Amino acid sequence: MDWGYKAVLTAMTVAAVLMVAQLFGRRLAGMLAGLPVITAPALLWLAQERGAAFAAASAVGSVAACGAAALFALTYSRLARRCGPLAALAGSLAVGGCAALLLSQLAGNAWATLGAAALAGTLVLRMLPSGGVPQAGAVRARAQIWPVAITAGAMCALIGLVAAQVGPFWSGLLASLPIISACALLHQHVTAQPDDVHRFLRGYVTGLGAKALFAVAFAWLVPWLPAALAVLLALLPALVAALLVSGHAPRPLRALAVRSTAV
Repeated sequence: MDWGYKAVLTAMTVAAVLMVAQLFGRRLAGMLAGLPVITAPALLWLAQERGAAFAAASAVGSVAACGAAALFALTYSRLARRCGPLAALAGSLAVGGCAALLLSQLAGNAWATLGAAALAGTLVLRMLPSGGVPQAGAVRARAQIWPVAITAGAMCALIGLVAAQVGPFWSGLLASLPIISACALLHQHVTAQPDDVHRFLRGYVTGLGAKALFAVAFAWLVPWLPAALAVLLALLPALVAALLVSGHAPRPLRALAVRSTAV
């Protein structure tokens, strides 16, 4: 896998997320950070280079990463009001890493891993502060976007070099680490109010649910279909779910979801 391309993609995605946060709101930016914008191409490259079975097992690792990332988000939310950004990030990564080790025990069972990730995400959403109502003048300072984005890309490339040596499950988990969200959170912590950070995190956990759904769908599809087609088909339910949960779905799609629930 050419991890240089992935590093560039990560850097561009972080920059886009931070720009969205400034232009359209933190919750939408958080959801974008949680979506499989890096995981999808990473799994595609793994399928092309190492085969469908390896990519399917890696997708299960990506699901586990979603559960661990949800606990990472909750921990950051708790620490953000008491600690500086680096201390909050270190504590959050420690909790997320412990959760990943526990979830690795489910490496052979995609559905059990999805259930654990879904439970973690649901509980975290209930425990996260709502973020309140956005206030005018919430931005205290404007840190530079591109240095943060380039740092994220470099971190991603470094992890990519290690991932090939650790087997499929951990390759998938490493490919889904909260690199984008961590860099974006540091930026938000420095430039925004605490309520804005919580708003970003709620959107992020919503995006994680969509990423977990994508990874499970991909794991099921990739043994039977070309990898690129499996990625596209797996993305569809994930994006629909993210739009419905976030309230950004088009009106006809929301009406169809309500009608299906009623039936």
